[in-house]
Amino acid sequence: MWRSRISALLCGQFGGFSRLPLGVVSCSQTAAGAPPRRECFAVKSSTGSLRNTENRVMPSNVEIKAKVSDPARFAEKAAQLSQSEGTIIRQHDTFFNCSQGRLKLRDFMNGSGQLIFYERPDTDGPKLSRYSISPTNDPSSLRAVLSDALEVKGEVRKERRLFLIGQTRVHLDAVEGLGNYMELEVVMRPEQTVEEGQQVAEDLMEKLGVSKESLVTGAYMDLLLKGHKEI
Repeated sequence: MWRSRISALLCGQFGGFSRLPLGVVSCSQTAAGAPPRRECFAVKSSTGSLRNTENRVMPSNVEIKAKVSDPARFAEKAAQLSQSEGTIIRQHDTFFNCSQGRLKLRDFMNGSGQLIFYERPDTDGPKLSRYSISPTNDPSSLRAVLSDALEVKGEVRKERRLFLIGQTRVHLDAVEGLGNYMELEVVMRPEQTVEEGQQVAEDLMEKLGVSKESLVTGAYMDLLLKGHKEI
């Protein structure tokens, strides 16, 4: 009984978001020990902002994930477009059982982390991802509590190289057990629609030489659970 109550508190409170029509409104996000500060934007309906039960706006972005066959070449193109060599970030993600969406604890391996809940359709190509983040300075203790309460679904370890290109965060990920992947996260501007954010992602995908055949669905955790192997 106590486990189901905790699961409802952590997961069920976000259940109303997927049924609302979408628009865009701005907000900002920071987290201790996390990657560089970024602006993000939240989704809202035509009659009001998309919020949880505490009237807090839930941020969103447009994302693409794909397999990368030549990470050196991809990094070269990303460096040229971003005019930087990128930032290396180590991440250890622990996923917990959740009745809706996905709940994960991200450990940055430096004493800081983030508890992240997100909802995203499992389709290839550009897709809208809605999320909620809470920073932590004690990810190990939080992992122990959540493991007892919800049980662990799985873990993902990766080294991420982050490039900032215009309004998009470009990730080149070396994922343990899976291989090399890239992710694009388009941070929409207040005046842009979701469709315009999708177009930004598709245009950048073309500039980076990412083919539609290489697109993948789901999270890295899903790929690991399905038995995808590193090649």
